[in-house]
Amino acid sequence: MLPHAEIPWVLPGSIDVEDEGPRRVLFLRGELDSAVVAHFRSVRGTEPVVVDAIDAGAVTFISSTGVAVMLRCAEASVAAGRSPVLRASSHVVDRVLQISAIDHRFPRR
Repeated sequence: MLPHAEIPWVLPGSIDVEDEGPRRVLFLRGELDSAVVAHFRSVRGTEPVVVDAIDAGAVTFISSTGVAVMLRCAEASVAAGRSPVLRASSHVVDRVLQISAIDHRFPRR
């Protein structure tokens, strides 16, 4: 047995997909690092999720892998004929999207 194997690993953030009636929302919360993205992909698979909205209002840190999840989901949603919106974003997310020059890829309500 590994030392401290009984101590659960707590991720610093989360990525979830929730249904709100007929709409699907990608929720991003906390610190989105590569471990959080890896966990999301292990649960949901590697294919991007088609959504109607992205809620990143509770993000405190976002790595390039977190931005990639947002971008891939937005692109898959447009390809599926949907018009995903960024319905909430933190200052951190806004700044990273602006610096990356991809903020135009995430229309707001």
